[in-house]
Amino acid sequence: MEKNILVVDDNQLILYGLARALHSGSFAVQTATTAQMAVEKLSCCPYDLCLLDVHLADLNGLELMKMIKDICPKTKFIIMTASCLDSPELRENINEAMASGACHFIAKPFNLREVTEVVRWVLTEGADFHTGFRFTGSGFVKRSRKNPRKPCGENIDFQMSVIDQGTSTRWSLEALAVDISDGGLGLLSQYPLKESQIIGFDEQMGNRTGVVAWSKMTDEGNWRVGIRFA
Repeated sequence: MEKNILVVDDNQLILYGLARALHSGSFAVQTATTAQMAVEKLSCCPYDLCLLDVHLADLNGLELMKMIKDICPKTKFIIMTASCLDSPELRENINEAMASGACHFIAKPFNLREVTEVVRWVLTEGADFHTGFRFTGSGFVKRSRKNPRKPCGENIDFQMSVIDQGTSTRWSLEALAVDISDGGLGLLSQYPLKESQIIGFDEQMGNRTGVVAWSKMTDEGNWRVGIRFA
């Protein structure tokens, strides 16, 4: 029998990637970018599993989890987050998710194939799925950089493609480079760059191409972004 999965995240690229990966795994997948949209979808269909981001635009994901459990008590949960590994916020989210009955915690960025395997595990464990709370994602693995970064403080120009109403437009933007190495750089951007976006640099950076490895909004409303050179 086909399993129904609801993915709730405000990042369209993550929704697209997860929907494609899980559909190919023979699951019926629906997506929602807000808590309100998720609740509306729940009124039409019960879901076996919900992959739920902690940070949503209209409601904390863990609060939404409690609402979903009231509507569909049998729904299982996998929690997703891009919170920093060492942050008190992440530890608090993990504790709250465990207390509320979540069975898995996935740190962004993650590998789609690995997430698909996690989903299969959760949906085949039956009544004992909640035993042994587990963690997945490179965000839980501390790695030393192959190319140590050095501090920077220079504004750099970059370009990226933006699709608006079906039309692709090339934007030129500027951000502050806070650190840099041969393998990548860290940016402080006023524009909300998202994971997996591809950006191009001009002669200032040797006409290199970069991929957004992670992106997180700071308290000042800017975005702290990690770029990996392609």
